Order: sequence, then structure tokens, then C-alpha cells
Amino acid sequence: MPDMRPLRPADPVRIGDHRLVGVLGSGGQGTVYRGVDGTGREVAIKLLHSHLAQDGDVMRGFLREVEAARRVAAFCTAAVLDVGMLDDRPYIVSEYVPGDTLLAVVRVSGPRTGGALHRLATSTLTALTAIHQAGIVHRDFKPGNVLMGPDGPVVIDFGIARALDATTATSGAVGTPAYMSPEQFRGERVGPASDVFSWAGTMVFAATGRPAFGGDAMAVIMNRILTGDPDLTGVPASLRDLIASCLAKDPAARPSPGDLLTILIRPTTPPPGNTQAVPRPPVPGPYPDTADLQGREGRVGRRVLIGGVVAAALGGSAFVLLRPDDTPARRADGGLSPSPAAEGRAGGTPDARASATPTPSASPAAAVEPFGTELGEPVEVPRGSAGKLTALAAAGSTVVCGTENGVILGWELGEPIARLGDGGDRVASVAVGTVDGRTVAMSGHSNGRLNLWDLSGRRLATHRVKDRVRAVTVAGGRAVAVSEKYDQLRDLHSVVRLWDVTTGKQIGPAITGHFQGIRGLAFGRVDGEDIMVTGDGANRVRLWRLSSGTLLRSFTTEKVGGIDLLACGVDRGEPVLVSTHLDATLRVYDLVTGERRRKWQVTADRRAIALVAGQLGDVPIAVVAHLPHGVVVRVCDLDDGETIGLLGPRVANGLYDLALAELDGRPVVVGANDGSWVYVYSLGPS
Repeated sequence: MPDMRPLRPADPVRIGDHRLVGVLGSGGQGTVYRGVDGTGREVAIKLLHSHLAQDGDVMRGFLREVEAARRVAAFCTAAVLDVGMLDDRPYIVSEYVPGDTLLAVVRVSGPRTGGALHRLATSTLTALTAIHQAGIVHRDFKPGNVLMGPDGPVVIDFGIARALDATTATSGAVGTPAYMSPEQFRGERVGPASDVFSWAGTMVFAATGRPAFGGDAMAVIMNRILTGDPDLTGVPASLRDLIASCLAKDPAARPSPGDLLTILIRPTTPPPGNTQAVPRPPVPGPYPDTADLQGREGRVGRRVLIGGVVAAALGGSAFVLLRPDDTPARRADGGLSPSPAAEGRAGGTPDARASATPTPSASPAAAVEPFGTELGEPVEVPRGSAGKLTALAAAGSTVVCGTENGVILGWELGEPIARLGDGGDRVASVAVGTVDGRTVAMSGHSNGRLNLWDLSGRRLATHRVKDRVRAVTVAGGRAVAVSEKYDQLRDLHSVVRLWDVTTGKQIGPAITGHFQGIRGLAFGRVDGEDIMVTGDGANRVRLWRLSSGTLLRSFTTEKVGGIDLLACGVDRGEPVLVSTHLDATLRVYDLVTGERRRKWQVTADRRAIALVAGQLGDVPIAVVAHLPHGVVVRVCDLDDGETIGLLGPRVANGLYDLALAELDGRPVVVGANDGSWVYVYSLGPS
């Protein structure tokens, strides 16, 4: 256990709502305190030096980085819970993890070996994957930033180095020399591949007790990192080649954490009961460009199904427990109630002439597959100029997705994939529904571009808004987009606007007052009106009329927890809000009264990355994808919180988007991974 010294007269006794009980450590960034909140929960609070707040640009970058850090899924990382100011000093509240650093453990107990080293490698790679998916580059990955907690290794201080980067422009790069990448020393743009280099150096230390490039003076270390070879003596043969590839001088030659993780955990035999071949992701290759990854605003956990119509919506993360030996608790029969969009959807399939050759393999089968069955082979979205998948939506049997290169794809399940067109920049959100009596696809892009397409690939409308697009939806026959920007960052609030995608005009006044920005976003219908539901960092939920942008009502959740994901659904004919939180609870609220109906403590630390809500027959359900041991999709009964079952085998690359759809009148779940694959799972007979 790390030592904790008592508070001194110069130390504060409270920070925010937390009572301080001691000092865990101090350094160049600030002081770390151990604190307790009003419920008795222990936290770690890093109080940074006051010079961070003296520059408005620095504070702006700091707050953005911390906000992104709050969206990181909490497996293998210390969850960031809050951020604020104490007088002129910013502070960050995170989960308290009892345990010494990897640096201290190796120095006292010696290098890690065997299974302990392998578990350390896989756990820290999983953490890096989650950090990168949130658009963050750690920049200071090292043995001192890995805590050996009672539940396994935990990565800390992610996102803080970038926040400090602007304050050190004249004094050199941020990082610890022995674990810094060549590009950090060269003053080049630092991307995710830099973390891979630092991870490999950390694994060398864990396996041998010494840095890969020695522990001499900084000038000597820098020269070795830039021009010399690492000393891998003592690294197990099973890891040596893998680590050597991560220590390549060229960032583009290093594998990604996802590729590395796949190699380390790749099973030699199919999972029990799974007779289908699961496609493998590509072998390790060049890491994606930093700008592409950094632009994935809230890429983790951001898909919501509302009122039977799927709309892509940005949010944070959620949670749900998964154990390797989980099996379905019970089966479910019953159909998916058709959505208004599906009922009014015009017929027709995407123009095959615009299609690439791959065809979805989820074709109709003679017999209805059991609940949770993966239907056919996964669909590979055409590679090349399209890039990786970044958004997914469905209505009825129509599926639409977008990619990192701005390409919009659409198809009917069982038909060829059609390339609807190019929107320009990375697709942040997509939706599908009925406008003017015809089925349309809508895309919102990271550069503010909005596009409306029909399924033959004809662009019906295109506009550009000044703020980044958070979500798009089709409601009441109208295509609507939501944008957000931070304005007065010292007040930690953002400005939200609604847009008519057909006309490009703003709907109603600007919406202000989202403390720490939007924390969960969903679309639904209440009292005959189409609405948008938003959460913020103050645990406040507000309902907005999509027709006018005016406030309908608001309520607050408990102070403890923090809103992550929101989804609107229906329970016994009444509109409800499904929410997931940082305290690992799943909650259901009455959207009319704001009263909480149910709350479940799902697990202590498992948070999800995607959420949809809908109906399975007359059973209200939530479908959650999560990453404790490779992604599995869990279907939950919202009436009692029990698990109806699990969907399909684990997907090595992870499912980051979910949608409810129909195939030949049968309910299915469509999921997209963080690459080029789309999976379809049966929810049983209709």
C-alpha cells in the first residue's frame, strides 16, 4: 500500500464536496490527496498548480482533455469522476485505487513473470484501447502511472499530460525520458503510437526491472531512443518480438493496442458452443493518424434507440457486468414492436449500381434462429477510401452507417451494400427514417456538415453549421441535427443548437447551461411531442421540444454517479428514460414525472460502450455492449433488471455501435465494431 502523510497546515481540508484525509503524493504537476465524499466513497484528488489557470487557452485545453477523460470506459483505468477549481487551482477527482505503482512493486518485489506479466500486458493494453477510443493520447505512460490495485492493474493520469502540454511549450515535451517516444524528443506531433512505444518500454521494465534504453542521463537516454536498439535481454520469448515491433523508431510501423491485444488473447479454438468462424481483425499494422482518432468526439458509448427509431447520439460510457462463464439466464420469445419509421417506410432497396461487391450475410434462414445466434457471417464494409466505421443506425430492415472518411453506406438487410455518397469529413452521427413519405438517411459530420440522402444515393440537402454535430434524428417527419460548442469554458458550460437538416436553419434559440457539456443525449416522444433529452455534469436531465428548442421539463438524478448514457423507451405504454452512470448503476426514470422507477447496482467497475432501448414483444429491454473480456452484448429486462441473454460470441475488435432492426419480421440486433465489420444477432422468433 502507498504511504499517506497527514495533512499539514498549508493543505486544504476540503475540495468540493470531498473531505481530505491525507496526502498520497506530490510532484511537478501538483499534489494528490485522498478524500472521502458524503457517502463515504474514497477518491483521489489531484490539485494542480495554479499556473495552469493563468492562461485562458491552457484552461480551455485542460478542460477539454479532462472532459474527454471522463468518457473513458472504466475497465483497467481509474475513472475520472469530476473536475473543478479550488480558488485559482484546477483539480481532478478520480476513483481511488489502493495499491502501489508498478514502479514500486518491481523495485521491491522484482520483475513480473509468467501469467502475472501476461495479465499486466493485456490489462494495460485494454486500458490504452479505451483511452484512445475516447480521443485521448496518454503521453506519459510509464511504470509510475500503472497502479497494481487489488482487482488488477489500473492506468492513471491519462489526458493530464496533454492538458499540461501548453504550459511547457518553452521547456520541452511532456513525459518521462526513459519511456518517451522518438517523436516526443523530435518535437513532432504525438499520437496514439507514442503510447504504444511507452507501453512497450513499461513492459520491458516490468519483465526485467530496468528501462529498455537504460537509466542514465537524459541526453544519453534520448540518443539511445532516437538512434539505438532497445535492450530486451530478459524479456520472455513470447513477448520479445511483439515488444520489439512496438519500439520501432517510425510511429507508422508500430501496431495498435487493439492489434496487440488480439494477438495476446486470440484463442486457439472457437468459444464453446460457437461453430461459426469468427473473422479475425487484420494483423498489426500502421496506427491511424492522430487527427482521425482525436476527432472521434465521444466515440465510446454513443448510440441510442429511441421510440423504436434508431438515432445515433453521442454520450459517455455505461456499464454492465460480464464474466467469461456467463450464460443466458433465460430465453425470450416475442417480436420487436415496429417503429413509426418502419411502419411508414417506403419500399425499395439501395441502388445496387452504387454498391460495392460485399453482401450482408444475414440472409433469411429457413428456421428461426435461437435467441442470441449470430446470423450468418459478419458483413465487411468495403475498405479503401471509406475507412473505419464511426456511426450506425437502423429502422425496420434498413441500415445506414458512416465512416471516418465521410462515406455514407446504406442497405436493406440481406441486400447489397450501397455507397450513398461522400459527406466530406468524419461521420459523427447517422439516422434513418421517413421524411415527405420516403425513407431517407441523414449524416452529421465532425466539421459541421449535414447531409440528407435518399436510399438510391441522391443527396436531397446539404448544409454546414458552425459547431460540431453531436447527433441527428428523424422525428415527426422532420430531419433534425444537434450541435454543441463550448463557449465560456471558465464556467464549464456549453451551447447547444438544433437544426432543420432540410432547410439548414436553426430551430429555436440556442440552449445554454449544460454544465460540463452534454452528458448523454437521447430522442423520444412525450405528451404527443417529439423531444430531445440531455444530461449534464450536474446530474441534471432536461427535456427539450424538437419543434421549438424550448424546455419542456427537467429533473435531477442522484448526486453520486454521474450521467453517462441516455436512451428513451416505453414501459407499459408510458415513456421512460434509461440511464447508465459512473457509479455502475442502471436506472429507469418516468419521463413525464421525472420519478425514478428502478435502479440496479450492476457491478462495481464494468461500464458499457453502447446502449439501445426498445421493446421485445411486450417486454421493455436495454441492449448493452461492454468490454470486460472482449465485447459481448447483453440484453436486459427493464422491468426487473434480469439478463434475458447474451448475443453471439465475443468480438475481438469490440462493438461500439448498436441498433435494433428487423429481418423478415424478426427482431435482430445490428452491431458495428471499430473497424469494418457489421454483425447481426437474432432476438428469437417474432
